[in-house]
Amino acid sequence: MTLITLFAISWSITRKLGFAAYCGASFFCGSVWLGFRRQHRRRTGLSHLAFVLAAIELVLAVDMIFEWRLAFHTFCVKLFMKYNLYEGRRPFQAVLLVTLGCVLLLVPQFAIRRFHLRAGALLAVGGVSMSIGLWVLEIISMHEVDQALYHLVNGVMVIAAFWMLACAITVLGVWIEARLAVRNDLSR
Repeated sequence: MTLITLFAISWSITRKLGFAAYCGASFFCGSVWLGFRRQHRRRTGLSHLAFVLAAIELVLAVDMIFEWRLAFHTFCVKLFMKYNLYEGRRPFQAVLLVTLGCVLLLVPQFAIRRFHLRAGALLAVGGVSMSIGLWVLEIISMHEVDQALYHLVNGVMVIAAFWMLACAITVLGVWIEARLAVRNDLSR
């Protein structure tokens, strides 16, 4: 079914922008990872971070093609309708949104412990967290949130701006870390 949607649904400008943003972020993080692996600079931790970020961004880019988040949302809707829970979904959605918010508030604490206040790493983790948060937000799909995210501005949904912002933050963080790692290597 998802393979059919790849060709059956035309690509909106919103979808194209999301795909380009995630592909670009994945390519940039992947190229930083490859560059550091070739030069054996594993001690900075940037190699592992860049690899993980590249993989996450690549999965999100592939999601733009197959739209797994929307398929999962549809599955949940059908499940709720099957058990006559659809009309009472709003409290469940609100709990999920609060839970998502709490998880997203815990991510910086984890990142601070892991990366010891390295600004670039914190930015990169924040950007990818924002991307994952948006992905989950689309699955939860509360009506008021959807109205804001899917509002059209000059033919482009608002969510595309958030996708691009999240990818830009991730790329900026990896770029800062890469520059610092190169500078530290040159000073030794």
